[in-house]
Amino acid sequence: MSSSTKRRVWQLVNPEETGRSGQRLESAALLLASLNVVAVVFQSSDALYSRYALLFDGFAVLSVSLFTLLFVLRLWASAIRTEYRGSSGRLRFVGRPFVLLDFVVIALFWIGFVSAPQSLGGVRVLWFARIFDFPRFRRSRTRFKRVIASQREDLAIAFSGAAMLVLVSSTLMYFAERSAQPEAFGSILDALWWGIVTLTTVGYGDVVPVTPLGRILGAITTFGGIAFFALPSSILAAGFFAERERENQTETEPTDGTAGPAEPTQTMTGPVQHRCPYCGGTLDSSGSEHR
Repeated sequence: MSSSTKRRVWQLVNPEETGRSGQRLESAALLLASLNVVAVVFQSSDALYSRYALLFDGFAVLSVSLFTLLFVLRLWASAIRTEYRGSSGRLRFVGRPFVLLDFVVIALFWIGFVSAPQSLGGVRVLWFARIFDFPRFRRSRTRFKRVIASQREDLAIAFSGAAMLVLVSSTLMYFAERSAQPEAFGSILDALWWGIVTLTTVGYGDVVPVTPLGRILGAITTFGGIAFFALPSSILAAGFFAERERENQTETEPTDGTAGPAEPTQTMTGPVQHRCPYCGGTLDSSGSEHR
């Protein structure tokens, strides 16, 4: 086929294109992927699947066939871009996150279809991640990446502190409870389960301290978990606030980066006065500022 045909196909199937047809196709693909996720959830019920097995299986095969066709068209048309030409370029294209996601889901589905047809396509639930590639969410996704990049050091400190608190509290609880509950706190590895559940304030209640020292350590650990595990949320919230402020400031600033010329003002008793665009003070003919 001619390069013009390949270019038209690329403009249609490439999700990064801004054309109306491409966006409609991407919206349809997202809708089909979402329906597949819903189908996987409902077919996990034995009663529903045994009653509508043909419908579930037919929808799965049809959906994955359409996604396979879309993947092949994208792979074929990607050669229109210089960076995706040749075998190495095609591998680079497949290595893109959401293209790789489609490849993994499609490959695992067809492998399972051949080897174990009765387990058709639970892997399709991974397609729910396609929502992050929706065109309307790309600005938010880019903003999230910038926030993570700008706050990575603070987040590293917060998660490191939380990990240290989990390990220290679990170790102390092991020594406090191992004689009273050897089946629950037989090792530090066993105590780590209690530490994680307690520090995340989930509290399943399957493992609890019974000795006085263990209960004191448990209370301290619970308060420490509230403090340490709230840090990442506050760090991300501050990062998002700062990023939105930066975006708003960038949108309101002039494109040339200047504040613009001084604005003239006519007074009631004198000639036209020029005011400084920064502080609002008046400027005389020599350019000096008067407050």
